[in-house]
Amino acid sequence: MNKFFRGKIMTGSKLTKRCVVLLSVSALTLSSQGIFKRYPVESGMIYYDINTTGHSKNFSTKVTGIARLVFDKWGARELKEEDATEVQEGDFKETRDRRSMSKIEGGTIYTVDFDEQTIYKSRDRSLDLSMAKGDDLSNESMEMLKEMKGYKDGNDTVAGYKCEIWKVKDQSICMYKGIPLRIIIDGPGFHSERTAVHVSFGQPIPEDQFKLPDFPVVIDEEYTSNASAATRIEDYIASAEDLEKKLKSMGIDPNDENLSISKKQEKEIIDTLGARYLQKQKRLLPDLLSAIEEAQDCIAEAQISDDAKKCVEPIDKINEELGDRTENFDYSDWGDDKKRVILDALSDEAEYLRVTIDCVQKYNKTTDVIKCTEGNLGDLEQPLSDSSAK
Repeated sequence: MNKFFRGKIMTGSKLTKRCVVLLSVSALTLSSQGIFKRYPVESGMIYYDINTTGHSKNFSTKVTGIARLVFDKWGARELKEEDATEVQEGDFKETRDRRSMSKIEGGTIYTVDFDEQTIYKSRDRSLDLSMAKGDDLSNESMEMLKEMKGYKDGNDTVAGYKCEIWKVKDQSICMYKGIPLRIIIDGPGFHSERTAVHVSFGQPIPEDQFKLPDFPVVIDEEYTSNASAATRIEDYIASAEDLEKKLKSMGIDPNDENLSISKKQEKEIIDTLGARYLQKQKRLLPDLLSAIEEAQDCIAEAQISDDAKKCVEPIDKINEELGDRTENFDYSDWGDDKKRVILDALSDEAEYLRVTIDCVQKYNKTTDVIKCTEGNLGDLEQPLSDSSAK
């Protein structure tokens, strides 16, 4: 559900200064749009052997297993999996399985918890922005090695691919076009080796390679749909361009390390960042309130979960136009208890919106709307978080 400017507008001169820099940099780099890349090759499938040993005077541990990295669309879709067994010995002996899996699909992140047999679904907003801008991140691993003062120390062949050996601190990494095929870590009482045993690049990846376990999915409270995320990023980029023009007219250089922003300038910056979103609020919030009120009546009559889901579809559609998140209600085991939880949430949202709509319709500047709503939202009011606009 929409929460007007919750966590979307930054206040305080230091936060505003940081927002000026970040949004301006975004605006200035938009002209270099291309194909989004996290890897230097379009697709890949790598299986690794895992061998780790550690020991002290009265204790030892050994981990063996396999790991899998699969990606296509230059890394816009990726799955990582590790399945290993750990044996600990000392005054006792204990063996336990360690399994992990994560998946990236667009800006959506899936994290599998095999112990709880649950999948956690969240969204990476920075990844959304990088994808929208077509950033090429494929050389980040090599750049990081160089920043850590790594140096090239020869060549080798791993799983049929020639790779460059890079040494950094206690690690030796054999890199193929920035993709690690072997990672060795040596330290006092510790040795870890992860070596590729099967590698395939540039081939179509079967869909079943990206399949997740059939576990229940828990969706993060701040998760937004792909449509909402696309709208939010589009607005973010447009706001960055608006801000760049505004700063120029104000004579402000965002790259100035000694940048000082007055209270008046801060207000103008916030109003510039919120202008586009505020116009959407003026147009869509009344419709959103109507959709919520109609959904309340609809859900009260819903006999099955599928009918209840259809009741909130108009709400979701409007929130997607706003670029806002939608509530991920639990419709399982549909009954009076679940119905009451959803109705209470919708009632709270309707109350919030009535106050917000009044302020949105009265004022044409974000700072005035914030001032209008402060102290008038009762238990629904929350402090603004330390984050950038949208």
